[in-house]
Amino acid sequence: MIRVVFCDLDGTLVRPRGLVLDADAAPLRQATASGVRLVFVTGRPARCLSDLPPVVGALSRHVVTSNGASEVVDGRTRILAPLDGRRARAFADALREADPHVGFATEFETAFGFEPEYAWWPATDTGADATRAELPELTGGARPLTKLLCRSTKLNAGELAERAEALGSGLTVTYSCGPEDGGPVEVLSPLASKGHAVRRVLGEAGVAPSEAVAFGDRANDLPMLASVGTGVVIGAPVEPRLAAFVSAASVGEWLVTHDERWRVPHPSDGGAR
Repeated sequence: MIRVVFCDLDGTLVRPRGLVLDADAAPLRQATASGVRLVFVTGRPARCLSDLPPVVGALSRHVVTSNGASEVVDGRTRILAPLDGRRARAFADALREADPHVGFATEFETAFGFEPEYAWWPATDTGADATRAELPELTGGARPLTKLLCRSTKLNAGELAERAEALGSGLTVTYSCGPEDGGPVEVLSPLASKGHAVRRVLGEAGVAPSEAVAFGDRANDLPMLASVGTGVVIGAPVEPRLAAFVSAASVGEWLVTHDERWRVPHPSDGGAR
């Protein structure tokens, strides 16, 4: 019996232009009405949740953010696994030696900072409300740091992630884009990943991994998919590691097809389905 559903947002439930199909939302509503707990797990920081379609907030008030570094429950943000500023700076120095073309930015869950070298990326994050400064200043303050973002003018996300992992820093290295895209590569605390977050939620709820299903579509979803009884990749896998999990065309399709695993039997059914 499925007791908890973990679901990525962008690309998995939320489609281009911020669309959530009712064919996906309706089965999720039915599942939660049957007593299933729904937790969204996203790479977005808390500051980037406001432009989600209203149906997302109506479905669940529990969102694990920043790939497991933090969470928002009933509108309140809690940092779960901050990234130590000194480790972030040491990592950045080592990565810059491995790739002199890399630039860095910082996520603080409710704020964003970036190096001048990062500003050539056409990202809305580098707008007027962001802090532009050198990395020691960005990582040396009192605000909890949740992510270090890395982009290279020469390497794509997959290549840069390989360089980052080869440093052996012990930090979590992932990316929310496709491996051939320009990034960013995301660096987090060793205790931050979607997998860490899923295991924590299950442990606190006293739910076995076999009683949970997770939906995702990108590399940052891999730890989450591997931490539950059933990991489901939505759409065609964008990289080989995702092929290890079952696939489905959509969240709604999988839930409807496997409704016997989550739907509470109606008394008129005689207690069985």
